[in-house]
Amino acid sequence: MQASVPLRSQATALPDFEGLESLSLPAGQESNDLIVGIDRAAAVAVIQMNRPAKRNALSHEMMIQLPALLGELDRNDAVRAVVLMGTRKGAFSAGADIKQLNNLTTNSAHERKFLTNLNDGFESFSKPLIAAVEGFALGGGFEVALACDMIYATEDAKFGLPEVSIGCIPGAGGTQRLARALGKHKAMELILQSQTISGKELAEHGIVNKACRGDEDVMVEAMKVATRIATFSRPVVRIAKEAVLTAENNHLNAGMILEKRLYYMTFALDDFKIGTQAFLDKKQPNFKHE
Repeated sequence: MQASVPLRSQATALPDFEGLESLSLPAGQESNDLIVGIDRAAAVAVIQMNRPAKRNALSHEMMIQLPALLGELDRNDAVRAVVLMGTRKGAFSAGADIKQLNNLTTNSAHERKFLTNLNDGFESFSKPLIAAVEGFALGGGFEVALACDMIYATEDAKFGLPEVSIGCIPGAGGTQRLARALGKHKAMELILQSQTISGKELAEHGIVNKACRGDEDVMVEAMKVATRIATFSRPVVRIAKEAVLTAENNHLNAGMILEKRLYYMTFALDDFKIGTQAFLDKKQPNFKHE
């Protein structure tokens, strides 16, 4: 079977990560905010989120394009594992684009099934997906990392779900996956206080697979793991991943549906508008608490 994502004729370097062949996407799916390349010898693809000026904040367009890109890579026989990265020595992702989020209402979120495509894209991806995290992984950025199969991070990477500080809650699986991974009490501590936690601390809790020291390169470490996985039987790895996810996903789907409904409800609150506008204005929010 031919790879469904055609290769360009000449190898080009990804920003901050050289040596990969750039992959062209089907018409209508091109994006400057997501760049993808492949190490053909290793059968490993790299996706780079590429909005450095916005700390790789997830725009509505990226939330549509990222799952579409995962679907293309899932169908690409040249790829057996994928690494997802942000900006080298910058941010993984600071979360949703608050300027766009500020325009959502409960009704519009329901109508467009906001974040559903993003969740479905990760949940249906059958190949191993490794997050390589440097800098901030906040809100939706942390949720994207949690949706991956493994997380490699720098020791000083900062993770958090700060949504309560802008008047809403995590809506892309954060409340569900973090509680399952950390336990209820630690998840409550982080989410209800809008706290961050370091890559080193998350490694101690078993959520980050490896916290890389200052003299280690998180992308090199993630690529080593992806390359090793790609040497094993593709169908066997797929089946093994499915078996592990079965253990995690018992009752997860029901929790995700409830989380999404509650998330959408926050868009109808005055405090949501107050919180998001205060963020955009770089002010402290004065919540009504109603």
